[in-house]
Amino acid sequence: MRSPHAPPRACRAHHRRSRPIGPHRLLDAPRLRSPFVQPAQFASHYWPTLKPCIEEFWKNGHQTLFYAEGRWKHHLETFRELPPRSIVFHCDQDDVFDVHRQLHDRFALSGGIPNVMLSYGSEDEVRAFCRRVIAEVAADGGYILDAGAIMQDDVRPENLRALTETARRDGVYASPAYNPQPIPPADLPDSIASRHQVQGLAGRPVPNPRPGVCYPWEEKVRELPEITGDRQLVRRIWEDVDAFGAMYIWQLLLSF
Repeated sequence: MRSPHAPPRACRAHHRRSRPIGPHRLLDAPRLRSPFVQPAQFASHYWPTLKPCIEEFWKNGHQTLFYAEGRWKHHLETFRELPPRSIVFHCDQDDVFDVHRQLHDRFALSGGIPNVMLSYGSEDEVRAFCRRVIAEVAADGGYILDAGAIMQDDVRPENLRALTETARRDGVYASPAYNPQPIPPADLPDSIASRHQVQGLAGRPVPNPRPGVCYPWEEKVRELPEITGDRQLVRRIWEDVDAFGAMYIWQLLLSF
């Protein structure tokens, strides 16, 4: 992050690999742990990379599951720039009730059941918390009951059973007339209209680096002074370092 130019160039290199392929309607999202990035870097590097990717997916009829790992409360207002329904916002360590207050009118939500509670809390605590989430977050629909993060083997089986039993007992709609239509969110009439309005990756040059490359040697060498030593050694070192950068950004932005 020290260079003001290299990271955005590297981030743009991943736009080529962010174009939707295949029939999947719900795609896993580029992500990072928000506490690792300063607000200025979020604005200058992360959001300008992420937003066009999500818009491109949405434009092509794909909804994004955004796993908001860590705490994202300082960026929730920014997510409102995305088209309605374009993401499912998965709540990890944020207060799911606060996230609901700020985003429920725009996106479906998931998660928010604390993993610490599932591992070390009591069954009664899990049931009470799940009932509150169902009553306050899921009352109007648009919520998927789930743990905040991946459940590891320290989760108490009794607590997992309490979660699933509460969901099956209390997480249903009272009206027998409720009959959800099997229409993908991206195919609803107002969603189709919004998909025609987003820019996505349109107008952006398609990056040409090879897979796993951020800044090709062929471009970098033109910026260097004359190489008087072993040219191949310098190239190998550069390409090794660049490959680590590509792997880091891929993990940071695009992997799960």
